[in-house]
Amino acid sequence: MRIGRKAFYLGLSAATLAAITGCGTSSGNGNASGSQGGTNGSGAIVINFWSSGPAGKGFQSVISNFNKKYKGKYDVVFKAIPYANETELVNSALSAHKQPDILEESLTPSAPYAYEGIEEPIEPLLKSVGINPSKDFPASMWNGTTVNGVHYVAPLDALPTLLYYNKALFKQAGLNPNDPPTTEAQFVSDAEKLTNQSKKQWGFVEQPEFNTWTFPSLLSQFGGQEANASTRKIEFNSPAGLNALNFLYNTIFKWHVSPEGASPNEYSTLFVKGQNAMSMSGSFNVEAFKSALGNNLGIALLPKVGSQNADFLGQNYWWVFKSPSLNAQKKQGIALFMKYMYDNSMTLATEDGLFPTWEPAMKNPQFKNEYSMNVQEEAVKYGVLNPLIPNWGTTSTQNLYQTMDESLLGKLAPQAALSQAASSMQQEVNQLVK
Repeated sequence: MRIGRKAFYLGLSAATLAAITGCGTSSGNGNASGSQGGTNGSGAIVINFWSSGPAGKGFQSVISNFNKKYKGKYDVVFKAIPYANETELVNSALSAHKQPDILEESLTPSAPYAYEGIEEPIEPLLKSVGINPSKDFPASMWNGTTVNGVHYVAPLDALPTLLYYNKALFKQAGLNPNDPPTTEAQFVSDAEKLTNQSKKQWGFVEQPEFNTWTFPSLLSQFGGQEANASTRKIEFNSPAGLNALNFLYNTIFKWHVSPEGASPNEYSTLFVKGQNAMSMSGSFNVEAFKSALGNNLGIALLPKVGSQNADFLGQNYWWVFKSPSLNAQKKQGIALFMKYMYDNSMTLATEDGLFPTWEPAMKNPQFKNEYSMNVQEEAVKYGVLNPLIPNWGTTSTQNLYQTMDESLLGKLAPQAALSQAASSMQQEVNQLVK
């Protein structure tokens, strides 16, 4: 299963859209029917918040503390929804006019809702409580996230792509455990020294079915991008794209530092066993790898394989759905809640291990002392996101990444794979809502 949220084209009817947005006929009393439900028994305005992301102790405590602070005025009701069918649940709720007020998801699933006109512009909400998005959020996570020039989403946390390495294996190979590779040449040289096929030990494990993090990172390092969100033109079939795929291909078939046909999750299972010396993957692996390797775990920026530093950012964003009950009072409550969450970013970082997207938190001395956060902060500066195109997750999986898998299994040349994927993907993207 690929890491990343699902997204798909919303074919909501005009009648459904009218009911969701209220067509400008909201009474403004906060008691309209639907998921928002108006007020609770104590008269507090209910704010329904859904997420399929991790809801750790820190996350839940922040919500609880907000409700205590604003008791009798606002009541945030959190609902964890299953990741496997989150989009079906959300769209079913939208069709039944029982949508949440706030939804937390990764970036691209927000696109179809924005194009359908059922999301509230988020910048005015943020600014109403003193948030300056261009200064308070990392530029890599705010710039370039508009739909038709409007911001509908704000970043909540980030998961940068990192280089993990086994310091003990580095020492055994005669390498400096405090000097991870920073260039392609050094990476290949180190990986060759770390590979010992007689011991079933690899310098790096390139897993054909896990490239939604590595390929966009390398593509951007070579100066390319997956697609142009404004024109909907697929752009990964380029010299930059070929360089990126060739690098992954060569780790298997040219330099022989990675096994052929690695099975799902083999990159991580071999890493924790001490049979994979280096791994390029998201920061979601920090705790598991730290638990397995302890002080032998090294974490660094991705090596600069191309001409510039870049790494793909996994992420969670949140947005606000329009509804007849979304009046000024509820908007103010939502904005206050968002500000409260951002102001308590350190709780999320220390208790749940989530990298905050709140620049003021990054200046906190406590943040600097948190394990791996300094490296993640640097990685976020070089972060790249998937293009805000509806259906991107599903379309790229079915076209780009499945075809890329064929190449990394030795069944298709890299250039042929990119050409084939770009052609089929462009046809699908051309049919999407604009």
